[in-house]
Amino acid sequence: MKSRNLFLGIILLFVGIVSLLASLDVIDFSWRIAWRLWPMLFIFVGVAILPIKEWLRALLLLATLAVGMLLYQHEATKEPRCWFFTQNGAKTELLIS
Repeated sequence: MKSRNLFLGIILLFVGIVSLLASLDVIDFSWRIAWRLWPMLFIFVGVAILPIKEWLRALLLLATLAVGMLLYQHEATKEPRCWFFTQNGAKTELLIS
């Protein structure tokens, strides 16, 4: 099996499973937070096309996925950045994510 097909299959399975579990409220998942980690896709593709043994490629892909999940958890638990400003004497908060 070509690694390109395997990589695409894994990505589609992951997106489908996460979407299903999030829509059923089994997990708390935000695509907005996940989108902030888009550079991880470059890492996944880079690992997938490395000319190395299949078992090592699979190990690196799993390690990259684990790091991505840790980064997602870190982003999900961060306090949102916000700016405070006053307008007509009222204090207003502007959230910046």
